[in-house]
Amino acid sequence: MTSADSKHADPPGTLVIGNNVPSGETFDAPSTTPNGSQAQTVDHNPQNYYTFRDAEREVEFKRHDMPTPWMNYLSNGTFHTMLSHAGGGVAFYKSPQIWRITRYRFFHLPMDRSGPYFYVQNKESGAYWCPTNEPAMNKPEEWKSAHGMGYTRFEAKRDEIAAKVVYFVGPYENSLIWNLTLSNEGNTAKQLNIYAYVEFGMMEFMRELQWQCYNKHQVSVRYHKAGALVYRYGVENQPKPEETPLVYFASDAPLSGYDGDREEFIGSYRSETNPAAIENGGCTGSTLMGGDPCGALQFSITLQPDERRTINVFLGTSADEAGVEKAIARSREAGFVDRSLQALKENWNAYLGVWESRLPDPDAERMINIWNPYQAHRNFLFSRNISFYATGTFRGVGYRDTSQDILAVVPFDAGLALSKLQLLLGQQYRDGHVNHYFFPNEGWEPVTTVHSDDHLWTALAAWDLLAETGDAAFLGDQVPYYDGGQGTVYEHLKAAIDFTASKLGPNGFPLMLRSDWNDQLFRVCREGRGESIWTAMQLGTVLLRMVDLAMASGHPEDVAKYEAMYEEQRKLVNSIGWDGRWFRRAIMDDGRFLGSDEHDEAKIWLNAQTWAIISGMAEPDKGLQAMNSVRDMLDTELGIKKIHPSITTFPDPADPLTNYNKGTGENGAVFCHANTWAIIAECLLGRGDLAYKYYRQLLPNVAMDKAGLWRYKAEPYVYASNLFGPESDKFGLANVSWLTGTAAWMYIAATQYMLGIKPVLNGLSVNPCIPASWEGYTVKRRFRGCIYDITVTNESKVSTGVKSIIVDGEPIQGTVIPPYSERSSVKVDVIM
Repeated sequence: MTSADSKHADPPGTLVIGNNVPSGETFDAPSTTPNGSQAQTVDHNPQNYYTFRDAEREVEFKRHDMPTPWMNYLSNGTFHTMLSHAGGGVAFYKSPQIWRITRYRFFHLPMDRSGPYFYVQNKESGAYWCPTNEPAMNKPEEWKSAHGMGYTRFEAKRDEIAAKVVYFVGPYENSLIWNLTLSNEGNTAKQLNIYAYVEFGMMEFMRELQWQCYNKHQVSVRYHKAGALVYRYGVENQPKPEETPLVYFASDAPLSGYDGDREEFIGSYRSETNPAAIENGGCTGSTLMGGDPCGALQFSITLQPDERRTINVFLGTSADEAGVEKAIARSREAGFVDRSLQALKENWNAYLGVWESRLPDPDAERMINIWNPYQAHRNFLFSRNISFYATGTFRGVGYRDTSQDILAVVPFDAGLALSKLQLLLGQQYRDGHVNHYFFPNEGWEPVTTVHSDDHLWTALAAWDLLAETGDAAFLGDQVPYYDGGQGTVYEHLKAAIDFTASKLGPNGFPLMLRSDWNDQLFRVCREGRGESIWTAMQLGTVLLRMVDLAMASGHPEDVAKYEAMYEEQRKLVNSIGWDGRWFRRAIMDDGRFLGSDEHDEAKIWLNAQTWAIISGMAEPDKGLQAMNSVRDMLDTELGIKKIHPSITTFPDPADPLTNYNKGTGENGAVFCHANTWAIIAECLLGRGDLAYKYYRQLLPNVAMDKAGLWRYKAEPYVYASNLFGPESDKFGLANVSWLTGTAAWMYIAATQYMLGIKPVLNGLSVNPCIPASWEGYTVKRRFRGCIYDITVTNESKVSTGVKSIIVDGEPIQGTVIPPYSERSSVKVDVIM
């Protein structure tokens, strides 16, 4: 059987998940356990779990028992909270490694604990429940929650009491604001105890795991005269003790009790489900000078019929005692919470106002307008640091990761993007290589492994900044080198090229070094002779940008060198790199090719095919054949696999290339990040229908509908890093959502290539590559101070090709609209 024949045993269009699912059906969890006993009842319809509220930029949840916690990130850039649809989550100040404020129990049961919880207790009956649904045993009679832009809200009712809670981090204080409104919908007065509870962690999460038996003696919770609890983490040998903040837990409502000792509030052999203090009459007034800390605030209120009462709680940080008092006082000012929430919403309105599109596909429209740029911004903040899947213990800021994250922030906030670019370049050595990832908040030593691709990514971000702003001045800004001295931004970028040029292998391709973008490839270059054909393509993409950057920065003398290097690598890619039907991936230490039809496993790799097109290196017939091979051999109903076939014994049964199970991770899974480059490649080839197919099948809610909610599991509103592939018995399971390079590149693929609206050095290029069935679409794009109101009309039913562009009634030549800095807006009509 040939490679092309061995893609599936099933015909295209048939989705087979697991071993016993008929074609065309989706998988969901069984309603009984293997021994026949009753299990959790599972609703197979995703629409019964959630709905999108696009006008409000929200996703609303109808049930709390999702397959996994569906998260949101609340942040002002300094104080952060990851919060689930059911109220579980973790708060941290700047860094989840050394300033993690609350505890979150990764991988433990019960799932999604702990969190910032309110409890509502009827004094007469003693019964209590939580507006978040979890964790109390008594559940609301009515319940829903929603994630919005920077906030999460809960609405619930029980025993004639309606509760609405909005959690958010505002711009004015470093605090998580809990805004609770209670209403009495009954005919009699209700006497209530309200409890706000949070479990404090020992801020250095890894040290807590290793040394909590000693470190717990060095933490304290005390009652402050301002009517608040103050938590202090004072453990010896902290990385930055002078920057470790005090944590306050306060309210604008009078307290009737408090606890700072978790054991006093929760009790023995209990949990957040049934706190002893709530069941035994109220908080005990405990403080803590060593032990397991918590914050619990009690409020006693009486609600008359139709009366409404609001309680605001503030979980925040400040540098010292005086700062705590000022922060609490400011938070209690009349209107502070309303002003904070309004400012948060205005900030997101301004940020997302850079782009507004109306498309024939409402799922794509929603993703491009709202959730994709929102997710990309959160990636920009947190790199790959902390999520439901990543414990936030070791990653820091990845050079490669964050360089790519910048790309999707440039259109929205060029200043913010430039600051991050300069931060990255500060991790570069004078010879041009960079630290793999680093810890700017923690001050820890960086991870210094040298990869063939890391240092090259920043040139893409620099070119995008130049195209977005039209201002080359930043290329002359001085930035320090990690090992001393400094150079301009352009000199840093040039050093990266020079480093790669000094590290070529015997065949002329860049040496793999530790690995390239596929981290598992370290096994093909342990002896230092392995070469990356993909990095040659990445280098080619960067060299084309460097020609522009050299000219813009006043260094035309470098252009010929970049052009010659590009041509050298292009020839190698099309000769040594070509396998007959696709491009090879790498050359191993022993000289054998990786990604060749001569092997039984790992014959074809997605990245080599897509970047051959993106770099412009592929000869036309070879590029088309390579992408046809992607379609025929790698595409599935839930996205494109990274490799085919999966690896079990290659290249040596005693030392296979990966330990991943077949169909998982880097071994035959649908790696969503790499799928974005297939979309771009197909757009560059002008194949809009195929590009759109690849784009649409990975829209999270579309993939969930196809795979089934209980199989897909992750959030339907943000991208995941990968989905288990068809060689796995869990085909369609989404992994590592939120923090993935998929977010940035999918935004670039959709807006700049599929919809075709791309900043270039001399203006705004409009060159769509869309499904032929689309009759058109509209986009409002803010660019260099002007709003471009673009209407694309496709009466000819083509995928690509622009017939004419008219700007404010005047036709222009070509497909690049010049900057109109003197105008506030222009009307653009594009005829395909």
